[in-house]
Amino acid sequence: MVDSFDLTIQRQLSNKLILELGYIGRRITHEYQPININAVPYMMTKGGQTFAKAYAAVETGLGCATSFAACGAAIPTNKDPLVQKAQQTAYANGFAPQPFFETALAGTGFCNGFASCTAAVVFNEQGNLTTQSVWNLWSDLDNGGFNFPRTMLNTPLNCPTGTEIGCGGQMSSGVGVNASIGHGNYNGAFVSFKMNNWHGITLQENFTYSKALGTGALVQATSGYTVNDPYDLHNGYGLQAFDRKFVFNTFAMIDDPWYKSQRGIIGRIAGGWSISPILAIGSGQPLGCGDNQGFQSGGQAFGAADSSDFFTTENCVLTKAASGGSASLHANTGSNAGTSGFNMFSNSDATLATLRPPILGLDSNTGGLGVFRGLPYWNVDLRVVKDIKVRERVSLQFQYVVTNLFNHPVFADPFAGDGVTGFGVDPTSAGGFGVVNSQGNNPRQMQFGLRLTF
Repeated sequence: MVDSFDLTIQRQLSNKLILELGYIGRRITHEYQPININAVPYMMTKGGQTFAKAYAAVETGLGCATSFAACGAAIPTNKDPLVQKAQQTAYANGFAPQPFFETALAGTGFCNGFASCTAAVVFNEQGNLTTQSVWNLWSDLDNGGFNFPRTMLNTPLNCPTGTEIGCGGQMSSGVGVNASIGHGNYNGAFVSFKMNNWHGITLQENFTYSKALGTGALVQATSGYTVNDPYDLHNGYGLQAFDRKFVFNTFAMIDDPWYKSQRGIIGRIAGGWSISPILAIGSGQPLGCGDNQGFQSGGQAFGAADSSDFFTTENCVLTKAASGGSASLHANTGSNAGTSGFNMFSNSDATLATLRPPILGLDSNTGGLGVFRGLPYWNVDLRVVKDIKVRERVSLQFQYVVTNLFNHPVFADPFAGDGVTGFGVDPTSAGGFGVVNSQGNNPRQMQFGLRLTF
């Protein structure tokens, strides 16, 4: 359902000049929004604490609330497996006990050999914890860890005798419900200037300043997509993939006002010309930012997807305003030095240091379809026409049409290879973070034509 509100104010400056000011508003409700109902019940409370809060405390202790580089960096490693196990056990025992884990795992044997059940979780699930794989983490603990009945459809069935049909198997890895619960909005202000046949020039210019927000407007053919958090749609609310902050375009038709009769040699050479240029300028589209599960291909950070049958549009989180420049072309520096291409940040290492993975219990919104703004664009096309009068009823028309007149390259945003928006930055690869190495537009193309009219 779409509610619209449009307002236009028109002022005729003269018989040839018109100025328009306007506003366009759209409010979208009941938008297509698929849901995976086999999601982690992170609000479950044990010992007076929710799973989300216990998880957030452990993630903070692992350094994941600081940056990607700090996440799990303090976990001891050693070439000797026995030494590494002892060091990692001591490291895990240093974590403060969390009431949820202590209560939910008490008496199960899962905590044997550790100072606390929280320490057992840190030791046994460090892989899922350092990649924010909440769905896998909960599934592991739900399968023989927790001291309460299974809570998700993917958890293997209980097998009292071991002979039941389907024993040890799972009912489903997920159940997708195609609901109509999404919402969004568009607000745009525009200015339009029109000039009609002023000394042979017809011109129109348009400038739009707008913002498109929503819970993720994807086509119904998008297979496997689900919301970031089925319990809170606001988690995925933010910039839509098609949002552009501003767009400016101007097109004109310029006719030669002289020598229209094309009499004489000069008239035939100088008369009958028409030039039509088109200029388009726009800001960049939202640019996604991946997490430790890959670029918008996981979806486990809030327990909504399994990264196999379902994915979401989670983004990394900015701990502070991004430093190192905005979206424009720069030479690669720091970790990117020597890499072919350019970088959309003047200092990619400084920008990367401001990012961390999304964390359940700490974050409630991950920026919609992008937390950065992609590269801007501009382009000029041109059409030139020459009418040649041969006789009273016979004429020739020569056409020259060129796209990308100045052969100006518009570079494509960094590509991280996801199936949703296609573009984004990968914060897990310092050497490739923000690197721009492909062209997003086509080189100059020219077309010639000749038409005989009689």
